[in-house]
Order: sequence, then structure tokens, then C-alpha cells
Amino acid sequence: MTQEELDVLKHHLSEDKTFIQDGYYRLRKLDETTYEFAFLVADACGATSVHPQITIEKQGDTWQAVKLLDFVSTPVETLVYSDDTSQTLTNRLEQLYQQCMKAINQ
Repeated sequence: MTQEELDVLKHHLSEDKTFIQDGYYRLRKLDETTYEFAFLVADACGATSVHPQITIEKQGDTWQAVKLLDFVSTPVETLVYSDDTSQTLTNRLEQLYQQCMKAINQ
């Protein structure tokens, strides 16, 4: 993810979940070089679960996905950055970004 893409997310999202079209989105700053970008879905009781939540870290001029949690998938999905998972994490981050942008622009 580029810095420009993160800046767009920061403009539209906050640390609190925000409902936009198809569900809740959240961008939570953990520290100066780490954010959690999440899509959350509501259950019948009103609680929300991440579907997914992706942790991104600043690496040079870009933001790299380093961890993914998805509590709605069966089985629950957990990915941590490695040579084997790097492409999957990158793809899932791009998918979540595109989903969010589509919801924002509707």
C-alpha cells in the first residue's frame, strides 16, 4: 500500500468503526509505523467481528501487510508475514482496500 492510499483511508476512516455501505470499517493507529485496517461485520447480538483485520507496517516508502486475522471465516484465519505468506497478505490488503474504496465511492 502506498502512502497516498493510506492517506485516503485516514481521511475517511477513524479508530472507531464507521458504517459505510456494506459494513463497518476501521483504521486504528498502533504506533508511528503500524496501523490496523479492518472490515467488521455485525452479528445478531450487535457485536462485530473482523472480516478481516490486517496489520500494516511502514517499510521504506510503502506499507506492508504483516498480519491478518479473520474471525468470520471458518476456520478462523490467521496469517503472519513470512516468505510463504507475503503474496497472500499483499493480495488480501489490496482486496480490502478496493472493497473499502468501492463502499466510500458509492
